[in-house]
Amino acid sequence: MIFIPIKTGKITDNIFAIKAMMVNMFVIKDGNNVICIDTGFGGYIVKKGLKNLNIDPNTVSHVFLTHSDYDHAGCIGLFKNASIFLSKNEGQMINGKKSRAFGIKYNSPIKREYCLLNNDEVVQAGNISVRGFETPGHTPGSMSYLVNDEYLFVGDSMALIRNKAYNFPFFINMDTKTQKESIRKLSGLKDVEMMFTAHSGYTNDFVSAMKAWRKVEPCK
Repeated sequence: MIFIPIKTGKITDNIFAIKAMMVNMFVIKDGNNVICIDTGFGGYIVKKGLKNLNIDPNTVSHVFLTHSDYDHAGCIGLFKNASIFLSKNEGQMINGKKSRAFGIKYNSPIKREYCLLNNDEVVQAGNISVRGFETPGHTPGSMSYLVNDEYLFVGDSMALIRNKAYNFPFFINMDTKTQKESIRKLSGLKDVEMMFTAHSGYTNDFVSAMKAWRKVEPCK
């Protein structure tokens, strides 16, 4: 699988991408409200991306982490005024109770207070609505976020290849079988206008991208 994140820039009037080496973080703006999906890593690169987009990190009120891997949460320190959110099931990765493999202790970049979200919980950030969906597999607490009931941010819960959704390879995931179940669950969402991945761009055609994952109803 080849990771090809999109370049730093404006995607829609309200959504911006920042390329931090091999990963994307996203910024959503609505008037004075500014939130982030993930934070990327490599402080200089993320700072430069924010500056190029004329976004002051101090204005970000909420950061929603898809999971706690360093490439997604490594620049959390840039957003000093933001409340941090992630799935309640990712706490075990942060506190070291769960490790990726071979008993190696996971060194989380998250060293500050954070809020744990339940499945289907909604957070309101001014005019921006964010609904979290548990999508475990890559990590136990991977979470996808549906913004304003239209824009789905999936982190590492899947990849896009030629506008088709695929699970990550088994050697990258903690539980690939569970990730496949998570993708199937997301495939049932209605009215998604755009879907954004962390490493392989985005799609304007959610229905086509997820077609192969939808459960087929038996004939009657």
